[in-house]
Amino acid sequence: MKTQKTGRRLVLMGLFLSFTLIFTGCAHTVLVAPKPLEKGNIEKIPIDVGLYITEEFKNYKVSEDRKGDKWNYTNLGEASSVQIRLGLGQIFRTVEIVDEKPPFSRPKVITLQAVIEPAIYKFMFDIPFTKFQVYPAMIGYKITFYDMSGKVLFTKMVDGIGDTKGQPGFDFAENPSKSATKAVEEGVNKALDAILASDEIKALVKEVQK
Repeated sequence: MKTQKTGRRLVLMGLFLSFTLIFTGCAHTVLVAPKPLEKGNIEKIPIDVGLYITEEFKNYKVSEDRKGDKWNYTNLGEASSVQIRLGLGQIFRTVEIVDEKPPFSRPKVITLQAVIEPAIYKFMFDIPFTKFQVYPAMIGYKITFYDMSGKVLFTKMVDGIGDTKGQPGFDFAENPSKSATKAVEEGVNKALDAILASDEIKALVKEVQK
């Protein structure tokens, strides 16, 4: 008799745990790992720029519920910071990290002609019903250029899309990670292309070279 009661208790406990997992969902950590961009053998823009990375940008994260689970994109800002710094290094003569945007509150040892401030203004994603469907992801960057007086020379907003088709596997974060990574890569690449095509930056170069 005791054995039957014990068995019923174990069954009830198992059912309770199953229902708890179903209704509370799981938490997944989604990491992005973009590959360094290759801009090819382009002629670098012959000016020295500062890169101002705010704490808000560097620590940008997104945590949202989808399909009953929580999806934590924990390193969007960190990965974007590295990707942008490496990318700018491919198109400018030099890139130096600065701790404020101009006008500077105190003199700097380095001589710069402009300062760039990146920002993330949105990140959107979704989780499909099956792993074979597309995992939508989109990140929006805003790039702002300042001259050394603090005047805005150029600002541009670009969207990176990473709609990658899913693959089967046991790691639930793998497919969202691929899409978010592709979105970061594309978004930063678009931002660099916009800088290279900017008439305002070309005018600044001419002014510096006088």
